[in-house]
Amino acid sequence: MRHFKEDRKSFASATDLRALYYLLVENVRWIALSIAFSMLLGTAYVLRTEKFFAATTTVQVEEERRMLVKTDAQSASGRAGDEVLKTIEQNLQNPALFLRLIGRADLARDPAFLPGLDRAAPETRWQETLRRKISVDIRRGTRLIDITVEDAAPAMAQKIANALVDEFIRANSESRAQVSQGAHEFLRQEAERLKATLTTSEQSLQRYKEQHQAISLEEKQNIIVERLKELNQRVTTASAERLKLEADCAQLKELAGQPPERLLALRSVAGAAEVAEVLRKIGEKDAEIGTLSRRYKPEHPKYLEAVTALTELKAKLNEAIISAAGLVNTALAAAQTTEGKLEEALRGQQALALELSEMAIPYNALAREVASDRALYESLLARLKETDVAQGVSEYAIRIAAPAPLPERPIKPNKKAILLLSFCGGLALGLAGVLGRHMMDDSLRTVDQAEQTLGLPSLAAIPVQTKTKLGEAARVLAEKPHTAVAEAFRTLRTSLRVAEKNAGSHAVLFASAIPGEGKTFCAINCATAFAQQGLRTLLIDADLRLPSVERILLQSQGAPGVSDLLLGEAPLDRAVHLTGITNLSVLPAGKRVPNLAEIFSRSELSGFLQQVSRHFDRVVIDTAPILAVSDTLLLAPHAGVVCLVVRAGETPGRAVVRAVQKLRESGAKVAGFILNGLPARNGGYYYHYHTPGYGADEVYGASTEANC
Repeated sequence: MRHFKEDRKSFASATDLRALYYLLVENVRWIALSIAFSMLLGTAYVLRTEKFFAATTTVQVEEERRMLVKTDAQSASGRAGDEVLKTIEQNLQNPALFLRLIGRADLARDPAFLPGLDRAAPETRWQETLRRKISVDIRRGTRLIDITVEDAAPAMAQKIANALVDEFIRANSESRAQVSQGAHEFLRQEAERLKATLTTSEQSLQRYKEQHQAISLEEKQNIIVERLKELNQRVTTASAERLKLEADCAQLKELAGQPPERLLALRSVAGAAEVAEVLRKIGEKDAEIGTLSRRYKPEHPKYLEAVTALTELKAKLNEAIISAAGLVNTALAAAQTTEGKLEEALRGQQALALELSEMAIPYNALAREVASDRALYESLLARLKETDVAQGVSEYAIRIAAPAPLPERPIKPNKKAILLLSFCGGLALGLAGVLGRHMMDDSLRTVDQAEQTLGLPSLAAIPVQTKTKLGEAARVLAEKPHTAVAEAFRTLRTSLRVAEKNAGSHAVLFASAIPGEGKTFCAINCATAFAQQGLRTLLIDADLRLPSVERILLQSQGAPGVSDLLLGEAPLDRAVHLTGITNLSVLPAGKRVPNLAEIFSRSELSGFLQQVSRHFDRVVIDTAPILAVSDTLLLAPHAGVVCLVVRAGETPGRAVVRAVQKLRESGAKVAGFILNGLPARNGGYYYHYHTPGYGADEVYGASTEANC
């Protein structure tokens, strides 16, 4: 089901596009006329419009030169950036530059220079006129700028373009010279002021040195700092030595009365030179005794001699320990004295350093001021020298890359663009007119549109015919049976046979909403189609107000007919007339009578139709327009089926809908509608297709386009 819905949507979209295509094809003449008219206007505009020529001078912005005053890194850039290019572009359109151009002698004396402008006109008008003639454009991705001038005289356009660039370069040079000269004078004055400031600060520093005898203040500070470091280290070392000796003295007091060997635990005692020497000798003797014990017995003289020497050394060690212990207190007193003197020297050196630091504060301030003034003065001197060199050098250089050549062809009016625009405008106007008229037209133009609007099936679609007399068109099936129109009526005959199965009556009534829809044409040809099938057919002209069947088929007028039969003034066999078509008889309208609606309402129409149906196989009834008179609504309920004839593209949709509503309200059995007068395009009659080999005109050998 989903695929079916999608297929229907795609079919509806294709149908809409096809309808749009046929609509445009049908109105192609109007579209062509619109295009032709628009092209004619465009051609007239091109011929009448004054021609203008354009001359273009191209300038190139070279890499930037040295800046006059370097303010930052960006200003020292080596390229002409976007800002520079935009600035040059705007300056080339500056009104002041236009005034310089106006004042040029060669242009002022030339009568071709702005000929339509009064020489006494205000400057603003001259500027505005030139502004409209001049355009400046930067080429993307390059440093090239195009200056284009438009003028009616090609030589004047060339002259103005080249003169404008010359004046810009000259004005730029003059402005640059003024700026450089002013900047140089400013720097010179500033350099003199800074020089005086530097002299004053140097004199102040010199007076301070003389006043405080601080010629070598920095060297003194360096010497004092080194001495402070040295004294601080010596005081730290003396303090550590004193603390060590104090600890040793405290241990000596604790070990008083103990064996001398216990005093070796003291670093001061163990570290004494005499004690250390004896300990060394004792160690050597112990090693010697160990060696002798492996070679000799204890009773050996050498071994005994070594043992005796060891005993003497140990006695010496005790004496050395006692002697070293006695020197500890003396060493402590000496260490305390040394530490005190070093601390006193350190304090004196610190006081001297503080005095020099206090003296250095104003000295350093004066020295910094001198250094700052000197640096600024030297920098300004260097910049002053740069301005001497930079005078006459721009931060960017402009040169003429291509002078304006003499234009050969005018650029305005642009013939191709105007004609193309005229063509597009005419096409758009034609399409808009066709689509607008189509949107405002509520007529039924296609079978699908009619079926959707009316809610009725299509019985047949009759193609349009050439404009012929009604009599000739009505006999098309009899006289031209091989045309597409004849085939359409045979299709209608088949559709009606299907519709008559459930109708209970063989009477077919043809009606229309308004006059001129072709119902008589359809009724005559449908009756002819039934007759050609071998069915006895009666064609009744029930349009008593404007009858035409008798005149078309019988070539007579005033014969007895429907009105005479209903009034009882003529029998049926006298009112029915034979035609030249086999099996086809006609019941004409009869004489004209007043109050036709009353006659129809009083008559037994059902019995009338049953009476004629007993003598004929098919009854075809041609009636009056539904919305014009009420006759058809009185007769339609008694017919087997009703066929509503609608003229494609002409009958208003609202009128047809109203007619269908009235027929249904009257009780008529509306079988469907016939869409008459469909234009044939590419073998298809607006969705009723006639494929070659199955009813196309070219196959049957007749070529017709009809409008009945």
